[in-house]
Amino acid sequence: MKTNVFISGGGISGLMLGLMLARQNIDVIVAEKDAKPSIKYKGELLQPKSLDMMNRLGLYEDVRAAGFPIHTTSITEFDGERVIKEIKYHYDVIDHPFNEALMVPHETLKKIILTHAEQHPHFHFLNPAKFTQFREDGDIKKRAVVVHKEKGEMDIEADFFIGAEGRVSPIRKSLGIELKETEYNHYFLTVTFPRPESLTEGEMVVRGHSFLGLFPLPDLKVRTVLLIKKEEYKEMKREGLDSFYRCYTRLKPELDGYVQDITTWKDIQLMVPSRHNANRYTGGNCALMGDAVHTVHPMAGEGMNLAIQDAYTLGELLTCMFETGNLDPAQLKLYEQVRKPRAEFLSSLSHLSAMAYSYWQGPWPNVRSHVLKRIEQIPALHYKHMLNISGLGMWKDTLLDRFVQIGLLPGGILPKVNGTEHQYEARDDHPWTNKEEKK
Repeated sequence: MKTNVFISGGGISGLMLGLMLARQNIDVIVAEKDAKPSIKYKGELLQPKSLDMMNRLGLYEDVRAAGFPIHTTSITEFDGERVIKEIKYHYDVIDHPFNEALMVPHETLKKIILTHAEQHPHFHFLNPAKFTQFREDGDIKKRAVVVHKEKGEMDIEADFFIGAEGRVSPIRKSLGIELKETEYNHYFLTVTFPRPESLTEGEMVVRGHSFLGLFPLPDLKVRTVLLIKKEEYKEMKREGLDSFYRCYTRLKPELDGYVQDITTWKDIQLMVPSRHNANRYTGGNCALMGDAVHTVHPMAGEGMNLAIQDAYTLGELLTCMFETGNLDPAQLKLYEQVRKPRAEFLSSLSHLSAMAYSYWQGPWPNVRSHVLKRIEQIPALHYKHMLNISGLGMWKDTLLDRFVQIGLLPGGILPKVNGTEHQYEARDDHPWTNKEEKK
């Protein structure tokens, strides 16, 4: 088989890239190894930048109809039974058409993208089919070996090969690209169950070493994420589901009568948080995206968004290359130049979030809640925080910001904001377009 672009991995990012290329009449083959949806939890929270990109691809209306909007995220910190701080962050401090997040069931989102992609004759989906190796040892690859359940082993020739297979990426391994990994001192339990009608925004509840994240889904469901100590998991399973219910009802009493909808541990997924970053995203005529090159701590809810944004950026670049006839593999470095700094920045933010809730002894909870409250109260810090989370821009904290956050300096010392500062512009998202225009 011959194609322009071969994509190994038919998750969200692989399908997004496939759709982008096929709608520009670029032939693409996407190979997905799993015949059935994975039982593992995968991202459901779409940030504003991802929604903006989906709008540009004609996906937004279908995605919005299948999702539940999130306008605010609140944090309630307890010391025993006493509330230390109540904090709320607002997406609408960002002046942008897409200043909300959206919770969409993962498999629903995949189905929407696949349905749109299959409307284009240049999109080809092999499932179940798995990439195993390249026929060539050099930097420039010409043929990928793919094993299809019905057709057996086949060779696929392509101009470019993309790895979107997730953490265990055969294409990354074949390119010899290394990962830098970080592990954490806690676990997460995640599960979806019915929610009370009053739960309509993102919520986080913190008490001692326990953290509960609540994110409403359509159909009166809620995705929940519970942080526990590593040693607690086996203890909870020994005690039975009552210990699980108690964790939820102690942190959020309103969930009593709802969390009991979970009747087996099989419905509850254990997540072992970690993060990794690849030292490079490309090699020869191959590129990697999504979890193949970066994962972030799940508390940030950014993993799927980074993958979507990788796919969109790479799709823009490949489209430009095919339109101009410049298929020099060295051009792929432009994708890495755009995406690697952004992904590493959000990875560092996710790490800071993880560290903030990894320690609960001594004065640390009070310090943490004080800083988070200052970020909420001071407009410049509030905007900067939400901008960075949204993916719509990047505005790094300064030393002055840090002094204001801890209260050593007043908030009035920071510049006023109007909600548009440091948002990405077209030249930031795809600088190669500007180069073509200048010629």
